[in-house]
Amino acid sequence: MSKKPKRNHLKKLIKAWAQATSEDREAFLDFVAAETRANGIVHPLVPTADAAPPPVPTPAPTQPASLPLIANGRYLLPATIERIERVMRARRLTPRAVMAEMGFAADDHALARALAMKASLRLSVIAALRLWLESNRTHTR
Repeated sequence: MSKKPKRNHLKKLIKAWAQATSEDREAFLDFVAAETRANGIVHPLVPTADAAPPPVPTPAPTQPASLPLIANGRYLLPATIERIERVMRARRLTPRAVMAEMGFAADDHALARALAMKASLRLSVIAALRLWLESNRTHTR
């Protein structure tokens, strides 16, 4: 018989919040605001009396226009997976060898999972892959 998984702290807080009275909720929010001010933490959603309105962020480009898009967030695009596999076949490389070439641990299976199961990748791996593909573009044609 398998064990029932334990609830994490967030789920416990959510359940406690749902069961709390409005006075308890108000007291908790006041406590969090006081702790935030005492620790000098400025939260963008909690206004302070002396704070100026937050600056309007300007959208930053996600990547330079010269480099092609290889991922949607943390997931590789299908065309990118094909390019990586083409380079790997041409150079007779394994995903572990590609990770090692990019400067990551050779026993890191992240790229293999991303190629085989469409799993997510760390952003640092995606950035390194973009450069690796650029340096190996002669093998992708």
